Amino acid sequence: MIEDPSAQRVVELNNAILKSRGGIVSAQSMILDFGCGSGRHTYEYLEAGFPNAFGYDVKNYVNLRSAADIAHFRFDPISADGIDYPPMSKIPWPDNVFDFVFATSVFEHVREQKLAFSEIHRVLKLGGWFLNVFPSRWRPIEAHTDIPFGGVFNSPGYLKLCAALGIRGNLYEENFTADQLVEANRYFLIHGVNYLSGPQIADLLQQTFGEFEYVEDAFVDHSPGRSRHLAIPLKLLPVLRQVFRFAHTRVVLARKRSSYA
Repeated sequence: MIEDPSAQRVVELNNAILKSRGGIVSAQSMILDFGCGSGRHTYEYLEAGFPNAFGYDVKNYVNLRSAADIAHFRFDPISADGIDYPPMSKIPWPDNVFDFVFATSVFEHVREQKLAFSEIHRVLKLGGWFLNVFPSRWRPIEAHTDIPFGGVFNSPGYLKLCAALGIRGNLYEENFTADQLVEANRYFLIHGVNYLSGPQIADLLQQTFGEFEYVEDAFVDHSPGRSRHLAIPLKLLPVLRQVFRFAHTRVVLARKRSSYA
């Protein structure tokens, strides 16, 4: 994953990043956890005093703590039964609902990124904020498989070499044969992730939001995980912000300025 477990606490981190750019969420704010997965970040917001926190994902992966909690989660209206990596079609809320939408280590999995940005823009209120944190394509160790530069290279020969070197990743059982491991890694790296380049990401954001900002400096300043140790070097050497973005994590903040994407 992109950080140690402590870094997966998002409420304080998200609030600090927003505050660094003049944004704020209140206890009454409507908040959407895009790609909520198990629901842990949605629950974190609920526990932190944000009763209008909701989660969306392409299918129901949520670990409900009580049956009534399902009211805080919605899933893509197109059935995803039997599909390993289902596509998205629509965020099931009307236009102009949310004050803040965030996605934490989600967009590296999204196949339909243009649609995802457009849908997020649609459900945001005017002036609403979108914070997107996701691992970079050129991260030296791919965030889900531990394959060196797995966001870029996924040929069978390369994955066979990784398997021969004993690189097993964190998704698969230790008793996989080398051939099984290569097949599983290749399937995941082709179908389970979709790492876009920096220019591709910028183009989609500009098409949808018009304006956006990379805010890795605020992310590092306030991260509860290992990235916080980079705060001083990034201040002293601003070029390291680009290196961090290129080779570790992209942190994008955008705001809905108009009614049309």
